[in-house]
Amino acid sequence: MKAKAGFFLSLVPVCLCLLPAAAAAQGAVGPLQQFQTGHGVTSWATAGSLVYFTTIAPTGAYPPQFISGFGRSDGTWEGTFSIDPRGPATPQGLAPIRFADSLGPLLLFTCAKNSALEDRGLWRSDGTVAGTFAMTQELSFGLDSVSAEGPAARSVPERGLMFFAAGPRSGSPDFELWATDGTPEGTRLVEDVNPEGASNPRRMTVLAGRLFFLADTPQGRELWRSDGTPEGTERILDLHEPGTTISLEQAGGALFVLVDSESDLEVWRSDGTAAGTAPVLDLPLRFRDGRAAGRHLFLVAQDAANHEMWAIDGGTGQAVRVLQTTTSEWIQLLAVGDHVTFSLEDDHGREPWWSDGTPEGTRRIADVCPGPCSSSPGLAGTYRGLAVLVATDGVSGHEPWLTDGTAAGTFRLGDFCPGECGSSIQSAREINGWLVLQEVEGRVWMSDGTRDGAWTVGRLYDDSSASVVFPDRILFMHSGITIPLPLGFFFGTLPVTAPAPPPGAWLTSPRVPGFRFKVQIGQIAGRLEPACVLRTLCVSGAVQGHAEVFLRVSEPKPDGRRWPSLIKLTTSPVDVWVLQNATGFLRHYRLNGSGQSGSTLPGILDREGFLAAPGTLEPAIEEAGAGNDPKPPGSWIESRMAPGFRVQARLTLDGKSQILRKEPCNVMETFCLSGTTPGVTDLLIRVTGPKPNRYFWPMLARFTPASLEVWIQQKKTKKIRYYQLNAPPAGSAQLDGYFDRLGFKR
Repeated sequence: MKAKAGFFLSLVPVCLCLLPAAAAAQGAVGPLQQFQTGHGVTSWATAGSLVYFTTIAPTGAYPPQFISGFGRSDGTWEGTFSIDPRGPATPQGLAPIRFADSLGPLLLFTCAKNSALEDRGLWRSDGTVAGTFAMTQELSFGLDSVSAEGPAARSVPERGLMFFAAGPRSGSPDFELWATDGTPEGTRLVEDVNPEGASNPRRMTVLAGRLFFLADTPQGRELWRSDGTPEGTERILDLHEPGTTISLEQAGGALFVLVDSESDLEVWRSDGTAAGTAPVLDLPLRFRDGRAAGRHLFLVAQDAANHEMWAIDGGTGQAVRVLQTTTSEWIQLLAVGDHVTFSLEDDHGREPWWSDGTPEGTRRIADVCPGPCSSSPGLAGTYRGLAVLVATDGVSGHEPWLTDGTAAGTFRLGDFCPGECGSSIQSAREINGWLVLQEVEGRVWMSDGTRDGAWTVGRLYDDSSASVVFPDRILFMHSGITIPLPLGFFFGTLPVTAPAPPPGAWLTSPRVPGFRFKVQIGQIAGRLEPACVLRTLCVSGAVQGHAEVFLRVSEPKPDGRRWPSLIKLTTSPVDVWVLQNATGFLRHYRLNGSGQSGSTLPGILDREGFLAAPGTLEPAIEEAGAGNDPKPPGSWIESRMAPGFRVQARLTLDGKSQILRKEPCNVMETFCLSGTTPGVTDLLIRVTGPKPNRYFWPMLARFTPASLEVWIQQKKTKKIRYYQLNAPPAGSAQLDGYFDRLGFKR
């Protein structure tokens, strides 16, 4: 190695430490995978990163892979198995398991090892057989009795406790307030709230690290709070209201008590103390719906002829009527940040409405179906502070729409069912910056929240599914038609580990059919450049017409996979999203930024890539003419796209060398060279500048993992620079290029 090369190579080890991360920093969205777990799921709950479920097996023989009784799942077949402490007895002969609540990673539930409910104990599970055991079997439990005034168990994470209603097993149930920290020795009576009888704690809710609940006393129903100690368990409000429904809500840091009777709706606001509890609203109406949105509690109440909507400020307790209407239809609310959205009919038909908690801020969002026709919006969910509606514009059927509460910010996500038919979206939720939509018919869609930015990731077996969002995936639990059994139960797992792309349209090109792309170059969304090379997508950033990122997807390899390759001619970091249209499978790649001169330009060759539809590099740099430098092997290649310079290059693969040929290239400042396959560019060489340091910078990017030698000559000075890109180790995912900040002086 020449001394003149030492300066550049001394920088290489510093930069190479980034390369494994550059190649490994990938994420994925989809595909939706499903596997069969059991028959007849009767209940389910979550704790930590697990789903727990109970099943009932059919009478007679059933496949051995079915889980009967009590199981857990992490969303994979290997991580789905039985942890039933009741043993292999037929589930029909066992008392049912009833879930209480989660306490961190623990699930708390009641269970009896036989069919006798009176033998039920309080159990805990961490998702393992060894970690599933009883904490006490000396109690009866309030959560075992079905009550319209539940829940009778609630965790307070700040205290590390789960509170629950329980009493002695002997005699008539005398339910009082108990708590547990998830251990047998930490399971105890908190306070006997009603020494003369059962207090039946219920309607449990949590505010500011304390439990609030309703309790029965000799004086009537009362509101209590507890911090888990006897001295910290005290009465807040005497309600004394027989024959009424009482519920607890919270908004704006305050607790609201709603007392709904046949004659009126009374609302109390509390800061958690007796002195700070007072009535704030009394209406001669019946309660219909309520939603906390930011600092406001929104309430809908009605009588035979009228609906009213009120907003109560949690901070001040001020109640304001924001809407009064004579509609006879039920008004349902969806909380969207500090606002609510709902549908209402007026002379424009039934359209979406919006409220910020003031009369003047309560209005129709848009006339989605223009004129007197109705868009009949359904409320599907929220995404990034926007409401997801399912509505019709009178031309297409019911399709998903996004709105920020303004007409200008209301748009259709796409025509999922082209024509007059509708897509029947029933739910929408956000995970890792993506919008996941589910149809009644079982299809699951993914969207980045832009117009026509959605695609299907799979279809569930049926339309009766529940879903749970975890940090890196969504789990769907659903039944389906199977053979030989009439019904089976399935899990669908949808991995979502890729970050959401920037807004804007997806990039497509007939040069790379079957795929679409999004590219972020630094902080700039990439744009498609029409002038490009064969089988390649060219993307520019800040300067239109100046391609910096080059994307390619191979034809199917012998293993049936298609390999994406990504290279760049920029020192900025680059994020790339590649979506396969046929499967709905999306991959995300991160190409790290490059630092000092002599750094590599990270590239990726993903040998996992996509199924066909249904190493350390040491770049060497020397100056030609010093000692035994290799001489240019052939004729110089010139291009009108890079005046002032000319190039030569040689490729070596499996011990055989080949001089690269020139290919037509409309990419600014760039030479396109091919090797084994004429017409298919293997190497891009760019000389850009002069830069602020008064040098022209050579940049090399390649689509081939072969060894490459490159000679670049500055025609004005006749100076030649020589670069060598060694072949990566066999099977490596890297396609790293190179850049030189001290290439040629101005």
